[in-house]
Amino acid sequence: MKLSPLKRFLLAALAWLPACFALWWWVSGLTVKVPVWLAGLGLTTFWPELVASVSQGFDNGGMPIMDVLTKIAVSDAGPDGKMATGFLEATVRPLIYGYSLPLFFGLCLATPQDEERRWGQYVLGCAAIWLAQAFGIAADALKTLALGSGPEAAAAVAAAGLNVNVIALCYQFGYLILPTVVPAALWLALNRPFIEALTGRRFGEPGGSSAGRNAAS
Repeated sequence: MKLSPLKRFLLAALAWLPACFALWWWVSGLTVKVPVWLAGLGLTTFWPELVASVSQGFDNGGMPIMDVLTKIAVSDAGPDGKMATGFLEATVRPLIYGYSLPLFFGLCLATPQDEERRWGQYVLGCAAIWLAQAFGIAADALKTLALGSGPEAAAAVAAAGLNVNVIALCYQFGYLILPTVVPAALWLALNRPFIEALTGRRFGEPGGSSAGRNAAS
């Protein structure tokens, strides 16, 4: 039984996606280096009065985290009961914004195309997805400071000219929208001829030829 191009693509995607996600999870400490660096660059450049430095670390389970050292002075009682003053640190988990990378790679691997074009898509995909991931990570860091780190942090965020509602909106956009929309939209844009061949219709046209539809089915 000969499979249609659409069914072959779906089967290939089902085979490649789990493999890509497993590999991404295994090398997660490497895949987050660039977006963590970009997020840190943005935070320290645009809000230097708020963020001192950003570094990548690992939690007790070996998963990558981003440590944000701020310039927000806080006081807390030590074990001996004496008050100690230090600078607030916030932690962000960058991996939750990065699952779009294996999703995009899996779709590219399932798409029949020559290797040179495929590698070009990998490069473009990494650039776009890492930028989107960096946006989500930075928004998460600001949200943590504004809403989850106490009154001193909230006051410092307000003094830096940041609106808490805008921060919340950026956080939701970076968490809910970008990780799913960016890989799908990028794959659609880069593989337009293949998708037109599958569906039997061209983008922008209300319908396609019956021959094209029959070929896709």
